[in-house]
Amino acid sequence: MVCIIDMLLHVMGRRDEPGGVSVRQDRRKARTRNVILEAAERLFLDRGYQAATLDQVAEVADVAVRSIYVHFGDKAGLYAALVDRALELDRRYCDAGWEAGDGPVGRLLGLADGYLRFYRDHPGLFRIFRFPPADVAGAAGLEPTARRVAERIKSEVGRMAGALREAIDAGLVRPVPAEAAATFLWAAWDGVIACHLLPDHMGLSDADFEAVLGQAREVLAAGLLAGQHEGDAS
Repeated sequence: MVCIIDMLLHVMGRRDEPGGVSVRQDRRKARTRNVILEAAERLFLDRGYQAATLDQVAEVADVAVRSIYVHFGDKAGLYAALVDRALELDRRYCDAGWEAGDGPVGRLLGLADGYLRFYRDHPGLFRIFRFPPADVAGAAGLEPTARRVAERIKSEVGRMAGALREAIDAGLVRPVPAEAAATFLWAAWDGVIACHLLPDHMGLSDADFEAVLGQAREVLAAGLLAGQHEGDAS
């Protein structure tokens, strides 16, 4: 009899295991949340924040509209969740690149490469983070989200400025205003990526993009590394 009961419980999903049902429920919730976010990412980028509706998101995700409200509250909450996902990925990729670098210059280059890998692996979320739909600006309910983006960028620029100061002190980089230089480096790298990401900019092909990346690294390094200008002047 015990064996028969055990077999029935196994067929029914081993409900005798502590937390078994709740674990499956959590997985279902996570899957539903993910498909909603993926649908929202596509629609917000294709149609704009204002034009995309929760009904459209629900249709693409193949879920009930009520599920969106349960998971995200409203459209602003849904968009904020996308931004938070992008911010977490940006942090993860940049941290990995930073930690892989050797010395302050290596960490700067590693961070830039990590940022670039984030774009390559998740172009939609990268765009949500750095090049969002134009009609997001000033949208009701998204003010805290905009502040989180600004704080993330400020934090990363600050980390870059610290590495520049360390490199200057070590004689690796010529003396420059560290904060201004770090801000320029971030903006310049964003601009290079935008040339490939946004078709209404330069619309670079993949091959063109690789060539521009190589040239950008060379120009930025030549402008910062100590000894470059002394060598040119001799």
